[in-house]
Amino acid sequence: MTTGALGVLLVVACGVIEGVAQMFFKKSALAPQAKHLWIGAGIALFIAQAALYTGALQFVEVSTAFPITSVGFAVVAVLSQRFLGEPVTRARWIGIALIVIGVALLAAEA
Repeated sequence: MTTGALGVLLVVACGVIEGVAQMFFKKSALAPQAKHLWIGAGIALFIAQAALYTGALQFVEVSTAFPITSVGFAVVAVLSQRFLGEPVTRARWIGIALIVIGVALLAAEA
């Protein structure tokens, strides 16, 4: 595995972690009795994501890495639909597909 591929893989992992953290924050709004637990878990994931992202920047340029983290939008859409029952419209799926295509183009160049 090349260093560029490793960097991209780490940045994609950061996007996934960020998406999961966002879900935890949403859960904190829906479950007031466990609000502090969900917020704490979300903050912990953001801290882990920041550390991982910082490490990833050793292998990939920030101008490439930052847009790749937008895969978090796709993660949030899938998780919110599956676990929260939130609707994801056709237009949103098209937007997510465009994001994924853009991420793939950036990853191929890295």
